[in-house]
Amino acid sequence: MIENQSHISQKASIINPDVKLIGIINNRGRMIDSIGPGTIDMPEAKKEMFLMKIALRNSMQQDFDEDLGSVDYCMTQRGNTKYISVPARNGNTILAVTKQDANHEELVIGINQIIRYSQQFLGENISNETLGGKKP
Repeated sequence: MIENQSHISQKASIINPDVKLIGIINNRGRMIDSIGPGTIDMPEAKKEMFLMKIALRNSMQQDFDEDLGSVDYCMTQRGNTKYISVPARNGNTILAVTKQDANHEELVIGINQIIRYSQQFLGENISNETLGGKKP
């Protein structure tokens, strides 16, 4: 993890203590980057299947965008944890793992703002295309 992202990771729980993890999943279901103090707590083989499921769901939902409009986000709650996926460009998906009582709508708005302005916040280490954002 690059130093800038490590610094952000340390502050993620201070900014929003309900967020455990925010990651970028590519169209093949691989977590290509993440920030935050937590992890997805399951065996590695199951975690790979879980991430592939998120990428596949994102891809399949795009088939209906023309008729129903694009997906803003999907949320699944399991026990005391919410899993929020936000579609991004190039088949990438932003995954946020939060505590049960997190305000997921505010979090989605924040993720979308970060995607849009990623170069301003994080420099050129994470490109807009990687995150799926548009140039400001």
